[in-house]
Amino acid sequence: MKVLDLGHGGVRSSVSGMLLAAAVVFGGCGSDDEAGGGGRSWGGGQPGMAAAVPVRVEAAGRGDISNYILKNVTLEAERWVDVRSRTSGQVVDVVKEEGDAVREGSILARLDADATRLQAEQMKVAYEEALRRLKRVEEMYQKNLVSKEDAEDARTNHDRALAPYEQAKLNLAYTEIKSPVDGVVTIRSVELGNMVSNNQVVFSVADFDPLLARIRVTEREFGNIRLRQKARITVESDPDTGFEGLVTMISPVVDPESGTIKVTIEIPRPAKGGLRPGMFASVYIITATHQQTVVIPKKSLVLEGEGNQVFVYEADSTGAGHAVRRKVTIGFTDTDRLEVLEGIRPGEQIVTVGQEGLRPGTAVRIVGQAPVQAAVLEEPAQQGGASGGRGWGGASGGATAGASGGGQ
Repeated sequence: MKVLDLGHGGVRSSVSGMLLAAAVVFGGCGSDDEAGGGGRSWGGGQPGMAAAVPVRVEAAGRGDISNYILKNVTLEAERWVDVRSRTSGQVVDVVKEEGDAVREGSILARLDADATRLQAEQMKVAYEEALRRLKRVEEMYQKNLVSKEDAEDARTNHDRALAPYEQAKLNLAYTEIKSPVDGVVTIRSVELGNMVSNNQVVFSVADFDPLLARIRVTEREFGNIRLRQKARITVESDPDTGFEGLVTMISPVVDPESGTIKVTIEIPRPAKGGLRPGMFASVYIITATHQQTVVIPKKSLVLEGEGNQVFVYEADSTGAGHAVRRKVTIGFTDTDRLEVLEGIRPGEQIVTVGQEGLRPGTAVRIVGQAPVQAAVLEEPAQQGGASGGRGWGGASGGATAGASGGGQ
């Protein structure tokens, strides 16, 4: 065979070629491994990137924070009036709609007044006739032309005509349904063409300024409440906005059934609106305020471990960040902030997202910032191995030597 005819040199060359091909194959595998993974290579000696936990941070700052008593309540209008029809008739005009602002005496609707107006005219004619007769009789009485009895009869007839005339004018006025107070129309209960009866509720009007929050506090809480005390009100429709209120009334008695005391808070209606009667509101009665104290976000508090703890982001000289656990002493708290009495300095970066599960010294990076290369792992190169990866028992080196030998 031709292979045997190559002799010893040919066999040696063939074997060297096979070893060289194997080395190329295995070397390629080592390169792929390095490219695909950021960790330790087969040969060791390539830098590795330490895994850093992504977190969000906020700087501790200074601000005012208050202690408070929290109660939940439904807001009420200071005055809520049901407007009733004072006479019966058909609705011929609806002047105001729900949501319209009205003044005291504003016309809300009109009833058919034709019959009432005619009756008022008849009563007016009768009254004016009685008035003229009274004047004539009184002039004649002054001249002793009529008796005293005739003068008294004329006065009586005048009074009898005046009463129905005044009633007719009232009935005519009642055909215009008017608002008894300043406020806003909250309910319209009639439609154009409806027949309404005397004393029927046709509208509701509420005075929104101020709104009232009537809460009940325990006897223990009562000691921290006083008149003209400030309160902060939030509603679910606008949780980020706080509305101001004042304690205006404190009940002088304790409810024997619940053991609570009623406290009334007035809330001036803001110019932009946002508050309405019937809204579910959270009322914070401020009992004390600390000014320009160290505050941090409440969400930064770590729920694991004993006591109150937070993680602080610190960077080393290379710029790589790590988490440092701090025990803190908490003072006042509000809806989203904590007062820190000890453990945190203003300006320190507090981890607010991603702190759960962290351990002291854990490598961390701020979300949105590029990762910083951490410690580099180096391993001694294998004798005869390529720098790109760990050799398979020095096969690459042997294969190269064999190839070189074959070329001699």
